[in-house]
Amino acid sequence: MKIDEHLLANLCELARLHIEGPEREALLKDLQRIVDFVEKINELPLEGVEPLRFVGHPAGFLREDVPESPEPSALIFQNAPKADGLYLRVPKFGVKEG
Repeated sequence: MKIDEHLLANLCELARLHIEGPEREALLKDLQRIVDFVEKINELPLEGVEPLRFVGHPAGFLREDVPESPEPSALIFQNAPKADGLYLRVPKFGVKEG
């Protein structure tokens, strides 16, 4: 696929970009290099190749998802200004008293 001035103008319009001069020429060359690279990758014979999901072996994060009820930590209640052992008590906010 050839990236020409017309296609670049359309892309710039869609992206709401105003690029002129040497920056426009550099962008045109960069886009052409990107398209050439993707076309080169598309030439590879990839039939039957599984997609890569992990760079290495997964390290234990694929476990069965079992819901558990968390136990509250005693440290949380030690640092709270008001607590009853099960809940933290906080002052009301966003409510006008009156």
